[in-house]
Amino acid sequence: MNKKIIFIIMMSVIVIASVSCVSAWWIFGGGNDVTVNGVNFHLPDGFDVDNPVKADIDETYANMVYKNTEIGDTVDIAVDNKVVEDSIINNNLIKKGYQQQNIAGKDGFYKMDLNKNVEFVYIADGKVVSIVVPYVYDKYGDNFMKYNQLLEEIIR
Repeated sequence: MNKKIIFIIMMSVIVIASVSCVSAWWIFGGGNDVTVNGVNFHLPDGFDVDNPVKADIDETYANMVYKNTEIGDTVDIAVDNKVVEDSIINNNLIKKGYQQQNIAGKDGFYKMDLNKNVEFVYIADGKVVSIVVPYVYDKYGDNFMKYNQLLEEIIR
């Protein structure tokens, strides 16, 4: 009788520990964090972070495009670790019509294209980062967010 009780208690502990591990993984390991050329990003739910629709990587440059499988929007992230002075990048972007803006604590430049996508360019750890997002992102069917809100979620 004692062995049965001990066995039941041990099995209960194992089941509880297993469920706890799975629950913690589900909450904290959502799988939406991505690293592109050493820079970390967090994509909102719905983006297939395991299967980018485009992956162009070499020693100094990486470009990854992730697609939201539910609504079809894409996020295009490019990171270039060619060392260029900030002033050269800033002057070139201003000449091309980019406007200065701080998003998620990053001083950078943005511009909307004819397809109603917004590109935000900034420097992170000496690397040039470019993120292209839709001007308006349909997060949950009818819960829209503007590009700056989406970029706030993505930039870490």
